[in-house]
Amino acid sequence: MLVSVTLADRVQKTMKAAWQELDGETVLLVAGEEKLLGLNPVAARIWQLADGFNSVAAIAQVLDAEFDARGSDLPQDTLAFVKELVGRGLLEPCPP
Repeated sequence: MLVSVTLADRVQKTMKAAWQELDGETVLLVAGEEKLLGLNPVAARIWQLADGFNSVAAIAQVLDAEFDARGSDLPQDTLAFVKELVGRGLLEPCPP
């Protein structure tokens, strides 16, 4: 099933991945893949903020305040990463 995600959508983690911080790095263990995924600081912050309360646009605003993102289209870059995680079943849009 193809799931559409927009900047206005709120997103939340699914049960498909377990995660924790190890030595300051966020690591995901994806169910069924038997491998660890290490997230860079920006990706880790997106993961942390995907709590069901924040829209993708709100997550991009937080990233803009916390990271130097000059020269990037932060809202669209954030949306692209969220869509990738949704496509892998790691995040899902929240009901309206």
